[in-house]
Amino acid sequence: MPSVSNKQIPESFRANRSRFFQWLGRSVLSIFGWKVTGIITNDQAKNNLVVIVAPHTSNWDGILGIAALAGLDAKITFIGKDTVFKYGLGPFLRYVGGIPVNRKDPGGIIKDAIDQLKIRKGSLIAMSPEGTRAKVKEWKTGFLRIASEIKADIVPASLDFKKKEILLGEIFKPSGDNTKDILDLKKYYSAFAPKHPEKF
Repeated sequence: MPSVSNKQIPESFRANRSRFFQWLGRSVLSIFGWKVTGIITNDQAKNNLVVIVAPHTSNWDGILGIAALAGLDAKITFIGKDTVFKYGLGPFLRYVGGIPVNRKDPGGIIKDAIDQLKIRKGSLIAMSPEGTRAKVKEWKTGFLRIASEIKADIVPASLDFKKKEILLGEIFKPSGDNTKDILDLKKYYSAFAPKHPEKF
C-alpha cells in the first residue's frame, strides 16, 4: 500500500500539483516509515474545513506535515510565523500554501483568515491549536472562532510518532462552548504519541 494517496481527499480539495511533487511527498513518508491514514469524504467536498494538527512538539511535525500535504495533493492554507519564511524557505512555503504572519497581533491574524475564507467554498485551512512547539497551559481558540465564523466543521489530524502515522480523524462539529470543545479535543489527542511527550 502507498504511504499516502490523493484519493484520501475529494477532488475539490486537490491542488493539482506536479506528479513529481506528489511522488516526493510519498517518498519522504516511505523513507521514514510513515503513512497517512483516514479520509475526508465526498460529503464534505463543498464545505470549508478547518484542519487542526496536534500534537506539535518538534520541527519534524512540519516536515512530515508538508510531505503528507504533497502526497495528498491537498490545496491547503496554513499560517506560520514570518521568521520561518525568511531566507530560502519562503518561496517553497508559499508554494505549498503558507501565509507568513506576525504573531504579535493574533487578533488580526484570525480576522484576516476569516475574511479570506468567507469568500471561498471548499477550502482547507490548517492550524495548530497549541500555537507553538513549546509546552503550553492553554490551547489557542482561534481555530474555533474561524470554524464558527465560516460555518466550518473541524478535521482533527494527528501525528503519532509511536505508530509513525498521520491520521485524518472523523469530523468534529464544534458545540459553541469553547471550553468544552477544547477539553474534548485534548482528550482525543491524548491517545497519540508526540515526538517530545514532555512538551505536550
